Amino acid sequence: MFESNEVIQTLTGRGHLSAEGCETVRVRYRVVVERRDGAVVAHGTLVGSHAGLRPIWLQPDSVLRLKSGRRIDVSLTDLVGDEAEFESTGLLDGF
Repeated sequence: MFESNEVIQTLTGRGHLSAEGCETVRVRYRVVVERRDGAVVAHGTLVGSHAGLRPIWLQPDSVLRLKSGRRIDVSLTDLVGDEAEFESTGLLDGF
């Protein structure tokens, strides 16, 4: 049995953020993977160039590629300076 909002793992490292029509941005990430009401979701923070993150922040869908090669579909929810917050938008497999 699992608890609501059970943290499965926290991942940190360097990766890439991309969105259709935007340049790819190198980022440092902190991803919290958790189980919420039976679904596995992720959220966290990204640090990268504000000039690179801003166009992606304006897009509804983007992809975070982790140093392990895993990919997470995300949406940036906030951008302040060089730091962005995000939430996953797709299914997370293998976590």
